[in-house]
Amino acid sequence: MDLTHGSVLQGDQELLSDVPMYISSGNEYVKWGGCLHLNKQLSQSLTGTDYRIRLRDGRLGAIRIRKLVNTNGALHVELLFEGLGRLDTKGSAA
Repeated sequence: MDLTHGSVLQGDQELLSDVPMYISSGNEYVKWGGCLHLNKQLSQSLTGTDYRIRLRDGRLGAIRIRKLVNTNGALHVELLFEGLGRLDTKGSAA
């Protein structure tokens, strides 16, 4: 998994910016996926499951949140996601 930062989008609206996220690829179950590392309060602003991410390098991708991991009332949570379609440089994410 590679650590990067990016924005979480719903449609064209930026919900969160400069979010730490881990991205991995080459898994036999999904082409790419990862997790968002968020402050617990920020995670509450993501009420759905389908979003888009825009990485600092300009790549865009559609994601589906699969699981929220919160351990022992921690101040941070991990939102595990799978990538839908390709992680594109042109903004044509599925």
